[in-house]
Amino acid sequence: MQIEKYLKNRQPIIYQTFTNSLKNSSLSHAYLLVGNPGTPLLETATFLAKSILCDEPSPLACSNCITCLRIESDNYPDVIILDGSKATIKKEDVLNIESRFEKTAFETKGIMLYVVHLVENMTLEAVNSILKFLEEPEGEVYAFLTTNNLNNVLPTIISRCQTLNLKSINRHEIINEAIDLSIEQEDAELLSYFYNDSELIFDFLKNEEENENYFISKKAIKGLLKTLNEGNDKDATYYVQKEIIPLIKTKEEMRFFVDLLSEVFEDLLNLKCNRDIYLKSYATILSSLVNKLPHIEQSLAEILKQRNLVNMNLNISLQIDHIILYIVKE
Repeated sequence: MQIEKYLKNRQPIIYQTFTNSLKNSSLSHAYLLVGNPGTPLLETATFLAKSILCDEPSPLACSNCITCLRIESDNYPDVIILDGSKATIKKEDVLNIESRFEKTAFETKGIMLYVVHLVENMTLEAVNSILKFLEEPEGEVYAFLTTNNLNNVLPTIISRCQTLNLKSINRHEIINEAIDLSIEQEDAELLSYFYNDSELIFDFLKNEEENENYFISKKAIKGLLKTLNEGNDKDATYYVQKEIIPLIKTKEEMRFFVDLLSEVFEDLLNLKCNRDIYLKSYATILSSLVNKLPHIEQSLAEILKQRNLVNMNLNISLQIDHIILYIVKE
């Protein structure tokens, strides 16, 4: 994804704010990037961090110099990235940053940076550890934190950072742009829930290692919808046991499965309330299911609740069973 182009065209305020700070040597020691799910928070935070270290900024990171390439390949010792979308960020992770940055920078530039993606996915102990570090950074240390929900971030963290808000792009616009990039309509619609930029969808689908979990989960969801529509409660639970549970084995697959299910139920709720839907490719089956499923709002709430539990060491099979039994119960 061309982040500089994205910032110029989609997020001009952030682009201008950070560019001016860089030119005037008036950078904040900590930034908090706020955006809805799907906005490229981690990509933006990493790009802004690269811009501080870039060998040939123009005015932001060139993404081609040795320093930029080393950061992208996680081969720059003075940059540490913690990704809360993949695992809960623990106190030990934060202490590792503090321990590393208490020492002299490895690189001659003497600048050290860290990125914490989705601070709401930090344990309480990790939050407490990072607070002091944010308040009393030593030397040239810069922090880039991100969140999908500012209400879930402690005021004490917010007060120590300069907040940069990424505005969301209309989802229908993203879908149409993705289709223009020759992406199948079904994938454009489904993935617009995860990525608020058509180029991110395009890049994701090109990466076979990254998109495997998505295609596994999509297969499970399509089979489940067909069974819910054509069968009864027993058919659905049998299908889950026979087809879905053997497919969904990892936390990453489970995240995709639950998120895709959330999409479906959000559109079912849209249909029920006579609102426009995003999943036009599924319009026929959704129109049928909206009259068959007994409690769409409550099911959506339960699905979202289970999504928040995915990072915990729960039994995935039991979680899936619980979700489906909740959906089909009278």
